[in-house]
Amino acid sequence: GKLDWWGNSVPVVAVHVRAREEGEDNDDWPTAAAPDVALLGKLRNCLETAVTRELGGKTFDVFVAATTEAARTAVVNKLQGTPGLRNVLMMKDLGRNRKEESGAIDAMAEALLISRADVFVRLVVGTSGFSTFAFLSNALTYQNDWLQDKLSLKRKGPPPNYLVTEDCGKNDCFVAPTEVRMANIGWHGKQFTTRSCGDPVALIERSGSSQLALGCRGLRPVHTPAGPLGDEL
Repeated sequence: GKLDWWGNSVPVVAVHVRAREEGEDNDDWPTAAAPDVALLGKLRNCLETAVTRELGGKTFDVFVAATTEAARTAVVNKLQGTPGLRNVLMMKDLGRNRKEESGAIDAMAEALLISRADVFVRLVVGTSGFSTFAFLSNALTYQNDWLQDKLSLKRKGPPPNYLVTEDCGKNDCFVAPTEVRMANIGWHGKQFTTRSCGDPVALIERSGSSQLALGCRGLRPVHTPAGPLGDEL
């Protein structure tokens, strides 16, 4: 089968970038169609850190997915020459309109491939990391029936997740929870969430007991490739 080679000779690091698309909702909206030069550098540094920590600096392949072609191209170009990198993998002739059947199928195919990765590095341009696609990719690691007899690709749960963000203090590379925060209904405004009993959404956010309040919480900064993790935010 076409996936027999995936991860057999070297591990695979998946990279997903959510960049700004026209027509999406405003919750944690990415700020640009592609990462800028500085953010691309931070993404590469975080990927090298993740490889050192999780794979012991072994040779590896990278699978790159992104919501815009501009973002994917920028990442692929930046990763060229990364120490230990053997191949940069990506889906060709990708349909990007998820309202069409071909686009939805291609997006699911990317998520399934990411769910078989050994490390997952993700970035949302300009925010602290909201991504429904990343949530789906992590959740799909528990689904193995579609693999049939390809036992080497079966997984029991998500790979280590790393997040690149400039929104959570002086660090920009973090070990991240695998249960990515979903959309925050609070962005609609207090005029919609406040009722006679008060504002339940604000109460939940202040308690820090919900995915609504995650933001930077649960992220553990990584300071150096071989260094210890910092305190959890």
